[in-house]
Amino acid sequence: MFIKLTRFDNRPVWLNAGFVVTVEPRRDGVGSVVVPIGDGLDYDVRESPEEVLRLIDGAPAPSVVPVPVSDSLTKTPAEGATAEPSCAEPPVAAPPKPRKRATRGRAKPPAAAKESGDRPAAAPAAEAAAEPAPAEKTEPQPAPPPAELELSEADVQRLRKLAPKTLGKLKNTLMTQFRLADVGANVVSLAARGVFALDGSKVLWPAEA
Repeated sequence: MFIKLTRFDNRPVWLNAGFVVTVEPRRDGVGSVVVPIGDGLDYDVRESPEEVLRLIDGAPAPSVVPVPVSDSLTKTPAEGATAEPSCAEPPVAAPPKPRKRATRGRAKPPAAAKESGDRPAAAPAAEAAAEPAPAEKTEPQPAPPPAELELSEADVQRLRKLAPKTLGKLKNTLMTQFRLADVGANVVSLAARGVFALDGSKVLWPAEA
C-alpha cells in the first residue's frame, strides 16, 4: 500500500505505508519529516504529521523474510584438532647449482715448437728497432761574446768606487747614476770583463774576491 505525499518543491512522492517508521513535525512547524525504513532517506513533506498518520492508518504490517544460513560458513576447529591439509602446491625446490670443474692437474698447452735453423728474418729487424739510436755528438758551442759596454773607462772607475754590494743595488746604481738603456746587458758585460763577480745576489769586487 502506497501513500502519496507532496515535497516542498511540489513534486509528488509515493511511499510504502508499511515501511514508514517515523513521522515527526518539522522544526519550523510547517509540514512533517517522514522516515521510511530501507532507503536511509528522510522526506520533508507539506502534509502535517496528523495527515500522514491518517493516510498510513490501516496499512498492513510488512512481512519479514528470513535469511537462510549459508552452507559455505565453516566452524572454527576446536582446540587440539588438526587442520585439514592445505591444497596449496608444494614449493618448488631451487635447481642445484652447477659444480665447478676442477682445474688442478690441467695440462698446459704445449709451447710452440721453435723452428730449426737460423732465426727468422723478422727477428733482427725487431731487435734493431728496439735498440735506441745512438745520440749524435754535438760539439760545444763557443760562448757568445760579451755585449757591448755602454760605460766608458772613467765610468767603470767611478762604479768601482761606489761598489754596490748586491745585484739589486748594482742595477739601481747603473740606472740612476749612469742612465743606461739596458741595465741587464751591461751587468753581464761588466761581469764578463772581470769588473766584478756575481755570487747569487751578491756582487764581489776584485778586492773582496
